[in-house]
Amino acid sequence: MIALTQTSPRTDVTRPFGVILLLALIAMGLSACGGGSSVPPGSTNTNYGELNTKGNVTTTQPEARRRPENSKSRTTTAAIPFKPVPNASLKGLSEPEVEAKIGEPEMIRGEGDIRVWQYRSDQCSFDAFFAPATEGAPRELRHMLARMRRGNQPITVQDCLDQVVKKNLARG
Repeated sequence: MIALTQTSPRTDVTRPFGVILLLALIAMGLSACGGGSSVPPGSTNTNYGELNTKGNVTTTQPEARRRPENSKSRTTTAAIPFKPVPNASLKGLSEPEVEAKIGEPEMIRGEGDIRVWQYRSDQCSFDAFFAPATEGAPRELRHMLARMRRGNQPITVQDCLDQVVKKNLARG
């Protein structure tokens, strides 16, 4: 009997060659995209070139657009005066009284008679917890918490409250 052997092409040589060839083609294609006549950011290429005496096209780089100088845009506004609200002065106040001092909360959540008002600045969240002193009485501020919105750095209730009041002044 004659044994039949099957031969296959040598993939140990052809595969790496094909990969290298493919990468070279991709690199050549990408280098063609970033040619030397690119237009800088913020400008428009309106110069398509001119023919010189030898028949070659000459081009120039267009200037980047600049923001117009306007003296009105440089006026400064007066800083909003900030008077801190001591967090201890809020304890025991009713919901309308707290809203009058620090503004409307961004979110209100609650369960039963308890309400939690949340205020946020760019850096922190301030929570005000309202509960009635006795059953049937109006809710009053009982507790306050502050936490950073990102990270675990500590922040005091007063520092966060100051940020919230400043944000509400800027909005108001």
